[in-house]
Amino acid sequence: MNIKRAARTVIVDENNLIALIDVRNGEYYKIPGGGIEEGETEIEAAMREASEEAGCEIVIGPKIGENEFLDNNSEYGETVHHSVCFLAKKVGESKKTSFNEWEKSNNMKLIWVTVPQALKLFENVSTTDEFASKINERDYNFVLKAKELLK
Repeated sequence: MNIKRAARTVIVDENNLIALIDVRNGEYYKIPGGGIEEGETEIEAAMREASEEAGCEIVIGPKIGENEFLDNNSEYGETVHHSVCFLAKKVGESKKTSFNEWEKSNNMKLIWVTVPQALKLFENVSTTDEFASKINERDYNFVLKAKELLK
């Protein structure tokens, strides 16, 4: 069984908006994050992914939590996706996102929304893609936990 480790962030800007990634025109939503590369720490990966997907530098705050789910349909065989998530604060000016080719082919777009708007977007997803549903549920739960920390 393969294990894919990833780092994610709930990024809050100066207007108390959070970064959200719209995937395939609202088929599902996710927070910025992705795979931890060899030699990278969780925090380094979270910061790199925030720069790539949210186009911003961040200051890492408290750890929100961890999540694991099993993907039986992975191209790599049975794969456990393990994510760690941090609360983060956006610092400095925004720059252009740098989505990779796969992300571009899935029409990923960065949006900044309030926490209640984000939760509503997650709740209204009706994808039939099992993997997308797991991502949507994972990140919905991370945003719910972040909401408690932001009080």
